[in-house]
Amino acid sequence: MERVWVDDWDDALFLRHEMERCQEIARQLEELEREAPTPALREEVRQMKQQVEVIRRVFERQVSSSV
Repeated sequence: MERVWVDDWDDALFLRHEMERCQEIARQLEELEREAPTPALREEVRQMKQQVEVIRRVFERQVSSSV
């Protein structure tokens, strides 16, 4: 029984780490968006930020369901 708890804990830590990575990627994309020389490039970066946010929410739901 103890092994299951350890696996769940490892999974939760992994998911938390991935959520943090998503947040860092989103920060980097915000910087890229500010520096983008064209509206088309800014829009592409905005779409990437939205995709990263969707991924982060999936990780967040998995953390919530595993706790």
